[in-house]
Amino acid sequence: MADERPIGEIIVTLESDEKHFSFADFSVTFDSTPDEILDAVSPAILEQFGVNIKEEQGDWIYTVKKVEASGNVYVFPKSPAGSTLNNQQN
Repeated sequence: MADERPIGEIIVTLESDEKHFSFADFSVTFDSTPDEILDAVSPAILEQFGVNIKEEQGDWIYTVKKVEASGNVYVFPKSPAGSTLNNQQN
């Protein structure tokens, strides 16, 4: 039983706020693909919070990160292309 992953949750970052959901809320699991997770949470995020996590062209503007140790799945905005923390030079 030591190999069992903890039952985590889906944590969605919207602006600076985190929203917590159970996997059962969306009928997905930790082992679901990132696209399956994004497809599942997208309509609920749009309806409940007015945030569209998908571009009109169909590309995701959010991404998924899975953390094995906690069993959590994080859904958060992708970084803009070319952005870095230390992007300024003096």
